[in-house]
This record gives sequence, structure tokens and C-alpha cells, in this order.
Amino acid sequence: MKKIEVNTLIFTAFAMCAFAANSFFCRAALGAGQIDPASFTTIRLISGAITLWLCLRIQNKGAQQGNWVGAWALFGYAVLFSMAYLYMSTGTGALILFGSVQLSMIAYAASQGDRLKGLRALGAVVAVAGLVLLLWPHLQTPASILAALSMALAGACWGVYSVVGKGSKFPLADTAGNFSRAALLMALVWLAVYLAAQAGIHIPGVTTERGLALYTVYLPTPTVAGVLFAVASGCLASGIGYAVWYKVLPNLPTTSAASVQLSVPVIAALAGVLFLDESLTATLLVAMFMTLGGVYLVLRAKR
Repeated sequence: MKKIEVNTLIFTAFAMCAFAANSFFCRAALGAGQIDPASFTTIRLISGAITLWLCLRIQNKGAQQGNWVGAWALFGYAVLFSMAYLYMSTGTGALILFGSVQLSMIAYAASQGDRLKGLRALGAVVAVAGLVLLLWPHLQTPASILAALSMALAGACWGVYSVVGKGSKFPLADTAGNFSRAALLMALVWLAVYLAAQAGIHIPGVTTERGLALYTVYLPTPTVAGVLFAVASGCLASGIGYAVWYKVLPNLPTTSAASVQLSVPVIAALAGVLFLDESLTATLLVAMFMTLGGVYLVLRAKR
């Protein structure tokens, strides 16, 4: 089978950079308490849906498409991801998330006869080892087992969303339709949670005090920064990034689509060095070369 074409690699790299930016926006908003998870996710999905709708109109690409399977997977990923990050470090969350993505997508690929072999299998192992090396110093025990389970389920939802995208013939229209459906679901959830909190109605695991519970609704007033992070996440990192991801998925084997996402934490760490004046350590360099080199083998080696 032919190697993956260069233009597919370029679009894939763009999508991975968008995913890395999304991780930054989520952590900056939620970790710093700039906005609550329900509001962040609602703004993120609605702004992404609006952006994609505008792109469809400008490019005259027709009506929104997508399906409810993709929408529910996107909704589940966005909600569970936001909830879980309140109760674990960035490194722990990334390791659980991308580990779950790998397991779910590679398991599906194996059931379809797409198995990692030879240099591709070696590349996947090296990439995983590089990711563990990168995140190991930042690992902490999650404050809640439910939070860890939430992040693992978020990874599985993203795996489903990616698998669904492999059959996409109209990436922009499908992504727009999925976002619109997911935004509707999230708006209904936000409204229900908000009304419950205002009425003093207790929902186990939802309207509890902030502590070891999975998700809390203390509903602080969102700051301007929190709202802007949510909009940036929705418009740029999620909306445009996910449309590009759906564009390249049909051209990637499922196992390759799973493994390439291991590069996201590395890209995020490298961005911290370039834009946030973080230290460029020997560990980061080794981890970067291991992960990106492993991903390169997975993508470029013949199946």
C-alpha cells in the first residue's frame, strides 16, 4: 500500500496544532477558575457551530450534514473532558485521554483487520514511550476516581468521533452538523443544570460542593478571559481544527489516526517553550524526538 501523501501530512500537522491549542485554551480557562465547565463547553460548542455555519455560507458548500452518532460522541468528549480537567493535572489528564484514544481506535482498527505491524508497530511503541517520558514528571494521582474515569470516557468518545469521521465525504458540512447538534444538547444540559442550581435542587454528582465530586456547579460569574478562551477554543481550535481533521481522516488508516494524536502534548509543550518562555530541557528534547519520530514511522512506513 502506498505511503501517506505529503498534503495529507500537512493537513494532519495543522489539525494536531489545533488540538494542542485547544488543550491550552481549556486548561487556561478551567484550571485558573476563569469560567465553569458547563458555561465553557456551551460557549465552545455554540461558537464552533456558528463559525462552521459561516464557513459553509461563505464557501457555498451547501447545507449542514453530519449525524447524531458523531454529535453525541463530540458532546460526550467535550463535556467529560471539561469536567475531568478540574480534578487532575495537565500531564495526568493528557496521559489518560490519549491512552484511551489509542486503545479505542486501535481496538476498532484491529476488528477491521488494520493491525500495526513492523515499522509502524515500532513507531507506535516509541511514540507512546516518548509521551510517557514527557508527562512522567507531571503525573499526579487524580483527586477523584470518577474524574479519571471521565477523562478515559472522553478519550473513548473522541475515538468514536474520529472513527465516524473516516467515512466523511463532506468534512466541513459534517463537522458543522455535528457541532450544531452537540451545541443544542449542551445548551439544554447547561439550562437544566443552571435552573437546578438556582432552585437549590440537588443532583447527585452535579450540584454538589466542589471537592472530590466529579462535576460541580458553583456557577461563578465567567470572566472576560474565560469567555474569550471558550470562544477561541470553539472557533479556531475546535471548529476549524476538527473540520480539517475530518478532511484528513479518510486518507489515514485508523491506527495511524490514533497514533498521530500522541504528538499533541509534545506540540503543546514546544509551544510553551516558544511562546511562554518555558524551559527547553533535555527530557523535553528526547521526548519530542521519540514521539514525533515514532509518529513519523507510523505515518510513512508501508502497511
